[in-house]
Amino acid sequence: MADILAPLHVLVRFGEAIPASVQGVALLDFERSIRAQSGLRVEVFKEAKGDDSKLRSAMTAQQRAKL
Repeated sequence: MADILAPLHVLVRFGEAIPASVQGVALLDFERSIRAQSGLRVEVFKEAKGDDSKLRSAMTAQQRAKL
């Protein structure tokens, strides 16, 4: 994860027990709310989860491309 976000970006991290279907709705609701309150074109993103597979993380880019 980058330490610096774009000026109008928000990064959200959910706990693992929160279903993806709930996360999507919550992200859109939050984005609408913060835009309405600020008047700014804020964008809300879900934090990207890295691949926890040790085998895939040890592969080269060429090996992953063959999958």
